[in-house]
Amino acid sequence: MAAFRINRTNDAVFKAVFAKHPEITLALINAFFEFQGTELLTDIEFIDRELDADEYEGKESRLDILGQTASGVKVNIEMQVNSLTSMGERSLYYWAKNYADLKRGEEYDQLKRTVAINILGFNLFDVKDYPNMHSCFGVYDIKTQCQLTDKLEIHFLELLKFKGKSVKDMNRMEKWAAYFSPSTPDEELKEIAESEAAIREAMEVEDMFTKDEVAKRAYEKAEKFRRDQAAQISYAHLSERLDNIKNLMKNLHLPAEKAMEALGIPAADFPKYRSQL
Repeated sequence: MAAFRINRTNDAVFKAVFAKHPEITLALINAFFEFQGTELLTDIEFIDRELDADEYEGKESRLDILGQTASGVKVNIEMQVNSLTSMGERSLYYWAKNYADLKRGEEYDQLKRTVAINILGFNLFDVKDYPNMHSCFGVYDIKTQCQLTDKLEIHFLELLKFKGKSVKDMNRMEKWAAYFSPSTPDEELKEIAESEAAIREAMEVEDMFTKDEVAKRAYEKAEKFRRDQAAQISYAHLSERLDNIKNLMKNLHLPAEKAMEALGIPAADFPKYRSQL
């Protein structure tokens, strides 16, 4: 076990554990496939590729981990901690880039199954409508639910929706969710590691990671970037809401409290916004 409580969603840690250890990555992927009831993978090779600095929402976009099996199945795994409302579009964008790789002379039926796995530190979908932590999307007919193709598969694992339970009652995906979740007690993690060899190996890699001074600096740099990014997003949300409040006050002549109620802002947050008006 690491000497301090490591953040497993940290980019440097995530890459140290998964981008360099295909057997651990394969176990994580198969936890999704096993839960979904689809064919498990037996091999994975990392593709050493960075996307160009594409403009997507005005930001540089890149893949976290991209792997391909001997049969041609591609799997992209991305860890996203800070809230991103367009995460669905972002994942589809990356999926399309990976899927569209026909070479000259190849036919469309030679396109390979392409899978995106997104592990999120926030709720992308409203918990009332989508209470389950795992969701999987494909292309279906709206009327009949007939599947157009099984080559599109986009998974989301929303860690905030993970509900703790006895380790013996957990499936493999729930064990991985517990591994990533910051709320899982150390004793429970130890029990999970004893029951799941890949998670035990991941924690051993973490232990070596924390003893490497260069790696620790990369970890701290990634943590600072995450905090700064979260602060920027929070400020952007605050500014947007303030503009909406002011517009309602000006155009509909509503008092500040009524404008905030109309926007669904919790009463506990009223003082924060009122101080900015």
